[in-house]
Amino acid sequence: MALLSVLLAGSAEGQEMDNGVFHFSQLEVDASRIEGSALNRWDGSGWIGTDFDRVWWSTEGEYADGSLGSVEAMALYGHYFRRFWDVVVGYRQDIEPTAQGYLAFGLAGLAPYWFEVGAFGFISQEGQPSVRLEADTDLFLTQRFILTLGGELDWLLTDDDRLDLDRGIAEVELGLRTRYEIRRKFAPYFDLSWIRERGRLEAGVGSVTESALRVGIGLRLVY
Repeated sequence: MALLSVLLAGSAEGQEMDNGVFHFSQLEVDASRIEGSALNRWDGSGWIGTDFDRVWWSTEGEYADGSLGSVEAMALYGHYFRRFWDVVVGYRQDIEPTAQGYLAFGLAGLAPYWFEVGAFGFISQEGQPSVRLEADTDLFLTQRFILTLGGELDWLLTDDDRLDLDRGIAEVELGLRTRYEIRRKFAPYFDLSWIRERGRLEAGVGSVTESALRVGIGLRLVY
């Protein structure tokens, strides 16, 4: 959910309406063990542009047992829509487990009670639509110790033969993160996640549910 966080960071800063060109980047790297296997994960995102028009990027993926798991990259053009909200459009590329491109579009903004919300639509190169919903919020226990509650849902609106999945909810992830900001740009964290992912039809496996406790480091660069 790093893209959502960085989109909202840009929206909030954008209220100053400065016409200068700025950029922001953040990267999270963590490790966990699931069923005795080590799992390494990265999640990065950022933007460059003005308060009204920006180019956004994001990438996330997993590496386990000497091979890549799910890997995704996205590039978006974002335009200031209204206070605390941006409209975005661009391209998403899945690299693993199946290489596939998507047209991407959506809205991201700050909902009441400081919930950061994103709603994104995707149309694959095969013409198959899907939806992604994201939301999270920060609870400041102290000025440096922060608790984050978040969730993400991927929903296929039609059967996807390339992914070997029928329509419906493809994946749900709920997370609880505690981070300590040693500095604004450097924050180690613990992340407890619950994930439910639908198995592929060809494999004949139903939904798979797993939990993971991750230990990682978050880095931010602002210019």
